[in-house]
Parts: sequence; C-alpha cells; structure tokens
Amino acid sequence: MVGVWLPDREDGARSTTEDIRTLALNVLAYAGFQKSYPFTSTAKDGKAHPPSTYRDALSLILKNILVILVLPQAAFQFPLLPSKWKQIGWAVTEFRHYMLDQLADEKRLIAEGKPGSGTLVSNLVRASEASPEVAGVEKGKTVLNGRAHDFKALTVDEILGNIFLFNFAGHDTTAISLAYGVLLLVAHPEAQDWIAEELNFFLDNENNETWRYDAVFPKLKRCLAILLETLRLYNPLPGIPKYTGHQSQLIQVGHQNIRVPENTIVIPNLMALQTHPRYWGPDSLTWRPSRWVLSSSESTRSDLSTRLSQESLLMPEKGTFVAWSEGAQSCPGKKFAQVESVATMAALFRNYRAEPIALGGETPDAARKRVLEVVKDSNVELLLQMQNPETVSVKWSRR
Repeated sequence: MVGVWLPDREDGARSTTEDIRTLALNVLAYAGFQKSYPFTSTAKDGKAHPPSTYRDALSLILKNILVILVLPQAAFQFPLLPSKWKQIGWAVTEFRHYMLDQLADEKRLIAEGKPGSGTLVSNLVRASEASPEVAGVEKGKTVLNGRAHDFKALTVDEILGNIFLFNFAGHDTTAISLAYGVLLLVAHPEAQDWIAEELNFFLDNENNETWRYDAVFPKLKRCLAILLETLRLYNPLPGIPKYTGHQSQLIQVGHQNIRVPENTIVIPNLMALQTHPRYWGPDSLTWRPSRWVLSSSESTRSDLSTRLSQESLLMPEKGTFVAWSEGAQSCPGKKFAQVESVATMAALFRNYRAEPIALGGETPDAARKRVLEVVKDSNVELLLQMQNPETVSVKWSRR
C-alpha cells in the first residue's frame, strides 16, 4: 500500500480511507478464507466491472449494505438499471456462489475424513456437521438461560448468514478505525515520532515478514495506544445495544441498584461515557494516545531501553471504556482487530512519515488543523464515518 502512495509525492494520496478499506478486506480474506490478493488502490482502478473475485463481491456488498437490506434481490436484476446497480446484483449473486462452493468443498473434505482448511467457513461447517456429543452437548440437548433446548445443526442459510455477519463486523469496523487512526497521525507528527521510537527500538532492522505475534505484539504498547485512543473518541459503534431477554436484570449505578425489566433494550451512550472528564481528565476531548501508556517516575529519567521496557498500558476503570463491549458477550474479534491495527501501524510508520499536502497559502500547522476538522466532520451512516476524507491529500516519505 505504501508502495502505491509513495509515488504520489507532489499531489499526495487522496484515497487513504478507501485504500485502507481494501487493505482490511485483503487481511480478512486471507485470515478468514485463505484467499490472497495483490493490493490495488481504488485511485488506480476505478473502472466499473462485474466482481471477478470473492473480494470484489464482498467489497461491493459492504459499500452498498443499506441498499441491499432495503431492496429485494430481484430489484437489481431489471435490464434498464444503471451499471452501478447491476454491479450490486452481480455481487450478491457471486458472493453466495463463492460461499456455497466453499461449503461444498468443506463437506467433501469431511466426507473423505480429511482435515479442513482451518478457515471460518471450515469451522462453521464442521461444528454444524458434528454430532451433538462431539459438539459438547449431552443427549442432543443444550442449555440456554437455564432452559433445555434441542440441539440443531446450522442450516446452509444460517451458515451463510454467520459468514456475512463475520465479514461485515470484521471489516467495516476495523477499516473505519484504521482510517481514523491514520488521519489522526497525519495531523499529529509528534505521535508518529512517538510510535516510530518504539518500533525502531523493538523491531530494529527486522524484516516485517518475520514478525511473530508472540514476540512482537506484546511489546508495541504505543501502537496499540493509537487504536485505543482512536476508539475512545471515534468508535464506529456510538452505542452497543443490550437486551435483558426474558428475565429482568439488576445493574449497579454508583451506589444504587436498578432493576431493568425483561424484554428491554438499553443503549449506553458510549461517546459520553468515554469522554467524561470524571474518568478521562480535563482534556477528555483531546486525542492524546500517550494517556494509555504509563511510565514510572524513575523510568522517565532512564535511557530509552529502560523507559520502553518499563512502559505499561493503562487499565481504565471498569465500565469507562467499552469499545468492544464487556462481559460474556463482548466482541469476539477484539484481539483480531488489535493485532491488525498494530501490524498496520508498524508497517506504515516504522520507516515512513506522513504529512498533509497544504492548500494554497496554508502553513503546515494550518494544514494539520484542517485534517483534524475533516476527522471531526463525521456522521453515523449505520457506522460512524468521516464525511469527506478524500479532501485530505497525504504525502508519504521515508524517514
């Protein structure tokens, strides 16, 4: 991706957010479905054509999810429709075909007694095909909310629904968070230098293809802090609905116990919670990732090696930071999103720096302030998104 951005040094790259969406889609395609694709910038390939791969189909679906949810699939088949609408229809049809082919392949491997591919599809199919005893259910019964239910395997449509849900939840939220994080770093060169210091110390000249999760991820606390602080202020999900179900629930608010009736939906205001000065200080509305990294008073006077090795992550007071929700039903993709974000920040900012292209007569400081205004100009369209990120041109250069 940086290789695509570097040549655009004069005019800068305007496709930052869209290219990050492509990156996130490539990561998801490989991690979840073992499908690898070369990176292609949307700025370099904007032609209209039918989706030729699983990634193309999924990308079109995710970009037009609201239209797809509102209109029946038959509506996209009318012959006089514009080419864009025909593309959406092709994408829905092709995505289902790709998934059905994968389902058939996995069922064939099961029938032949062979190990699966290890992908999300493989795990869903094998869990569905397993006998109740293998699935950990006694005598075909499972227990939910204290009640016994018959064990039922997932239908094909249920498997496809779960696959799409994982794709939607695993792509858009991560891509949006990464886009906010990158543009916020563009507006804060001091934060770029801050994480580059950590990256150059722990990774040195190590090739990124040799990075291992257990050896690298736990050390990159500053890179993780970029994601945490970005989600604190710009969470793609402004609210996380909670449902009491068939039983009332007792919650504690301060020193008071409140009973929420059964069949009640509660939507906490995450933005208010995660920017409250009581928990986050007088600068709670300021993007300051260093608030997440704690250092001892002694280590601040020590050499770089000692300071970095003694840094630790802030553990917020319970209930004050719920970017991935909390409890038994917290987001299952939390760790995946963290690792993807840290790896992306490491790959982008270890050897490169980014700055906004100034408009006519703008000073560098005024250009950075303009980027912040673009970031703040956000709106909820199913998820929180920047309104006009393409107005920011970013120049990338080697450190």
